[in-house]
Amino acid sequence: MPNYIHSLVLLLSIWVQPALSQKHDYMWPLGAGTNYSEYRFFYNFNRDTSTITIRLDTCSTAAYTAAYCDKNGDILFFSNGFKMLDKNGAFVENGEGLNPTVSEWPSQFESYPAGQSGFFLEKPNNSDIVYFISMDFGPHPAQEWPYMFVGQNLMVTTIDLTENNGVGKVIEKNKILLTGTLMSPAACRHANGRDWWILVSNADENLHYRILLTPAGFSAPATQSIGTKPNPIPFDGGNSSNQSAGNCFSPHGRYYADINDILGFSIFEFDRCTGLLSAERRVEYPSPLPTYPTWHRNGVGSGAVFSPNDSLFYKTTTFDPSIQPWTNAGRIPYLLQYDLSAPILSEKVDTINTSDWSFPFNLTDERFYGAELAPDGRIYVVHEGVSYCTVQYPNVRGRDCKFVHNKPYFGVVIGSAIPYMPNYRLGPLDGSPCDTLGLNNIPVANFRVDDTLNQLARYFYDLSHHEPATWLWSFGDGSSSSEQSPMHNYDSAGIYHVCLTVSNQYGSDTYCRTLYLGVSSTGEVVEEEHLQVSPNPFSTYLSVSPSSPQLQGGTFRLFNQMGEQVAVKNLTIGINELETASLPPGMYFWSVEARGEAVKAGKCFKIAK
Repeated sequence: MPNYIHSLVLLLSIWVQPALSQKHDYMWPLGAGTNYSEYRFFYNFNRDTSTITIRLDTCSTAAYTAAYCDKNGDILFFSNGFKMLDKNGAFVENGEGLNPTVSEWPSQFESYPAGQSGFFLEKPNNSDIVYFISMDFGPHPAQEWPYMFVGQNLMVTTIDLTENNGVGKVIEKNKILLTGTLMSPAACRHANGRDWWILVSNADENLHYRILLTPAGFSAPATQSIGTKPNPIPFDGGNSSNQSAGNCFSPHGRYYADINDILGFSIFEFDRCTGLLSAERRVEYPSPLPTYPTWHRNGVGSGAVFSPNDSLFYKTTTFDPSIQPWTNAGRIPYLLQYDLSAPILSEKVDTINTSDWSFPFNLTDERFYGAELAPDGRIYVVHEGVSYCTVQYPNVRGRDCKFVHNKPYFGVVIGSAIPYMPNYRLGPLDGSPCDTLGLNNIPVANFRVDDTLNQLARYFYDLSHHEPATWLWSFGDGSSSSEQSPMHNYDSAGIYHVCLTVSNQYGSDTYCRTLYLGVSSTGEVVEEEHLQVSPNPFSTYLSVSPSSPQLQGGTFRLFNQMGEQVAVKNLTIGINELETASLPPGMYFWSVEARGEAVKAGKCFKIAK
């Protein structure tokens, strides 16, 4: 084999080929107002290790936070429920007066009181238009327990990014999409991979509303009656407030959780084509004994979230006893994990964060609130005060999922805020009747690196998305693995270039990181360069899509197995197509040159048409 081909094969283990990014959820605005916190910040997932990025604005996001980033993970807009701020921390033009039925409450740190009830969606086929979908809350029409406060309107505020030199402007505000006695909106990508379903449940009935967002806009609401939730939920003397937020979809869109019920919750299967729910599995919390308090009561703002692989469901709740002469008044927070493979969910549940049920002496005054799956593959749980709690490995059954209390610790008041984030990285449901747009799940490689008790061992945790089917790791020391998330032991300290290549029938992608094991960095880390080559295998054409400015003006070269150049293309940002119909089937190698040197390489396969 020619020496040039040997070089290309070697470069496969060290060069980066990540696909286009979809990092709309990579920055979470947190922190209370100036009377409560010395600073406010973004919890930023754009680094190898999540970091705190200080905000310059004084807007409190301690009870409500919502945010939207561009595709590379840089903040575009964020909100505390009352106001919209831009990437510079300034108010977006016409962006005040959101959710108008509730005025600012000092008891809620001067932010909107209904957390996880608002989120951002990009208009399909038009990235210049961003929608802020939110629920405004008010008193229940009958002022009856347990629903003293419920959603009155599902609303949308529209932002045009072309206004004000790219900073944006609100061009329509608080437009009502749905009115009723409502609870907790959530969104899931349609099976076509482009549009969005928005689901809202009814507070008083087993009724669910669905709205479809397409390039034409928002559809009129359609309804479905399904479920066994009590109508209305009976007042038991202790349920002093309702569960107003927390409904969610699983990351792959297979399940939908309706938790708007103090006495329990329901898990439904979800059809991404039709937007319909089915196959309810109901969990009822234990009823109180005559002389004992209610166990595992739902607390206001309780969290609900699914594991990344759709196999487990996590629910926060609180032991909240009545004051009894034989107990200390207080609360104990619980994180419950349900195995979704079980036909009856309550028969396969683990208490993750604390010892199993015990006599309630020496109670604390702690609560768990909302929960969310983050881009780093961890689940974060609100622990009211100055920290989150973390589930390190949420795909793992039982306490081996590694629940960590009070980490990350922020050191300033964050209150009860955590955003609700739809899964922006969910692609089409390949092969479904609704897979009609020609979109494919071309995989995107990503991973994080976790320390272990062995100083020379690291755990490589896969974060890839868009349905990878195979994994190939190169650890930079000559070793490799085909496991999804492997542990690797190195022989010695050093600097290692670690690469992950993920593949499926539509293509492949490689992501690399430099690992400094027991040594410090001796130079500046070069920003990663993004390039996608697809489809793989290909037939009549090959698409080369760089998204990094460093690759603008670069040259893509395609070689056969003899090392002969068979195609060449000067690259621009976006999609660059090469005509390959005349090439014979077989394996090909490619390389990219930029700034006078080879910077990337890979291989691909040509099949007969």
